Amino acid sequence: MQQMNQQMTARPELRHGMIPTEIMQQSLHMLQMNYFELDQFIEENLETNPFLERVGARETSLSDMSERPLEDTWEADERLEQDYEQDVLGRSDSEASAEAKSEEWDGTERYREGANLARNPDLDDVWQYYQDSITQDESLSAHLLNQMRMAADTPQAYAIGERIIIGDIDERGYFTGNPAEIASELDVSEEEVRKVLDIIRQFEPAGIGAANLVECLLMQCELEYPGDLRIKELLKDHWAALATGRITQIAEAMNCTPEQVMELKGMVSRLDPYPGREYSVERPSYVVPEVVVETIEDDFVVTLAVDFSNAAIINEAYVKEIQSRKMDEKERSYVREHLDSARFLLYNIERRKQTLVKTAQAIVDLQRDFMGRGIAFMKPLTLEEVAVKVGVSASTISRTVNGKYIQTPQGLFELKYFFSSGLRSDNGGEQSSTAVCAQIKDIIEKEDKHHPLSDQKIADLLQSAGVHVARRTVTKYREQLGMLPAKMRRTY
Repeated sequence: MQQMNQQMTARPELRHGMIPTEIMQQSLHMLQMNYFELDQFIEENLETNPFLERVGARETSLSDMSERPLEDTWEADERLEQDYEQDVLGRSDSEASAEAKSEEWDGTERYREGANLARNPDLDDVWQYYQDSITQDESLSAHLLNQMRMAADTPQAYAIGERIIIGDIDERGYFTGNPAEIASELDVSEEEVRKVLDIIRQFEPAGIGAANLVECLLMQCELEYPGDLRIKELLKDHWAALATGRITQIAEAMNCTPEQVMELKGMVSRLDPYPGREYSVERPSYVVPEVVVETIEDDFVVTLAVDFSNAAIINEAYVKEIQSRKMDEKERSYVREHLDSARFLLYNIERRKQTLVKTAQAIVDLQRDFMGRGIAFMKPLTLEEVAVKVGVSASTISRTVNGKYIQTPQGLFELKYFFSSGLRSDNGGEQSSTAVCAQIKDIIEKEDKHHPLSDQKIADLLQSAGVHVARRTVTKYREQLGMLPAKMRRTY
């Protein structure tokens, strides 16, 4: 029995001399899963693998499964993961770096207030409510990235597409970025960025990647009404008049009857002005924090809120029973395959947990001012900075933070929220664009509603406070905050 246990609990690669492709594929896949995806994945494995069981009369946990502590294998496994990405996925170091840069999110583009869960002391009930309420529908980003994986002919094209999709496709499905800025950030040509953007504009749902409403509708017209030049003319030349109901004026300009214009208007109404909304509208905003920041002796310490390593164990009683039987080669192969699968799953659950905690702690350490003082003290932060602190690659950090949430003293945030670009300040340093966005929000909320501030005036106020920001940048951040321009904010 002891020998059997040693065989079972050995680190997965020991039998093979190296980590098999299967465990590496699963490791990368599980690392980027969010709470609900991982929970479902574990449940599916419990249902299909006879050697796994839910924790009840617990015999062996994953913490007992390694001949060496996981900490001892950290660096070796990270190197193997990077080798796997390069040799199997075909991504060079430079391409992996481009991917990392592609995911240096601008936190202002996803600005929102953190939810405060602290008001409900019974977090177990809260989490259960979240789990019962959440939808499993695919997000817009995930939907587009799946298409990008099939459409990209090179790793570089995929990295560019990923940067566009994650960073500059908003919830409506519109492209809000600047190809020149993206090209500079990824060290590629603007032509390459525009080429990839054109590819994305062919994705489903139709209209994705449009720069504005009219362009979005025109893109859909190409599919829905490919031979109808009248509706294209209506959208291109008479949109403003259509939006204000000037039907007679349009009819005269298009040399047709008002009835024909109304018919065209009906065709337009059947198009989707915001194709991305079907992936986000009416979704519950409930999420589960996997990690929590606790204040311990004036220090910020990350602890697990949900520990998936306790979700399943290997059913050793069943293993013992099976191994006592006489088996033919087919049966032995089945047992080996499913035992390996069980070991791989448990090992990768633990590895994901370790990576998540290390990454979250690194972010907290680098954003201490935010943890203690609030969003105005957010610092610029890149994936590479966290990767160096954790001792892994930037692509590993990218997978780790996506879709994972942390409960902080300032509220509930997605981990990737803490990554943002920097804007130059008078003290010679940089200020996080997320913090600048918060300042803009605060200025607008406190303004005289009878005399609202223009974007230029807001830029001037930020300038006087030592933050160098252009008017167009203020406009961009204001729009991302969902705030109207000055003339539309005015009250009488």
